[in-house]
Amino acid sequence: MVSVLGASPPFFRRLLRQFPANGLGGGAGDDRAMLRRPVVSSVVADEETEEESSVREEEDEERTEKAGWVDWEDQILQETVPLVGFVRMILHSGKYEIDDRLSADHEKTIVEKLLLYHPESEKKIGCGIDYIKVGLHPEFRESRCLFIVRSNGETVDFSYWKCIKGLIRKKYPLYADSFIIRHFRRRRPNE
Repeated sequence: MVSVLGASPPFFRRLLRQFPANGLGGGAGDDRAMLRRPVVSSVVADEETEEESSVREEEDEERTEKAGWVDWEDQILQETVPLVGFVRMILHSGKYEIDDRLSADHEKTIVEKLLLYHPESEKKIGCGIDYIKVGLHPEFRESRCLFIVRSNGETVDFSYWKCIKGLIRKKYPLYADSFIIRHFRRRRPNE
């Protein structure tokens, strides 16, 4: 059996070990809520001094500012990690053999959430999609990948990693380059 973690960028390998193929949390992720600092009630006792009231108001303002803060890296990961897990499930779970056509639901998800973000999606789709199937990569014969079977019968492979990167660039243009450099760097053979 080919390791599915070996072909992924390093950060995603670590994340995917924590998440099952459907991308939903489990394990360590559920413990985060337990580790958060409890929110103190803003009910004020009648004996509160003016100084205590001022401190409480500053803490409330700080909490409000933090609530408005968006961690874009987390946002990107929340969207992409489940998609990566979904594609890996299709390619490596044993549900599909080589040349098997994807189910209608899986095909719809691949087209709508991934393929449309491929940098050459129009070229890949060509005259139209008849269906999507699992196949072996034309150069790397041991690698399973997704293929578009066009309306005219031609088949063309596409990289779901290019689709993920395209999604990040389209939806998060200000953060895409730094995120991709950080999480998709190629590993050297000695690493």
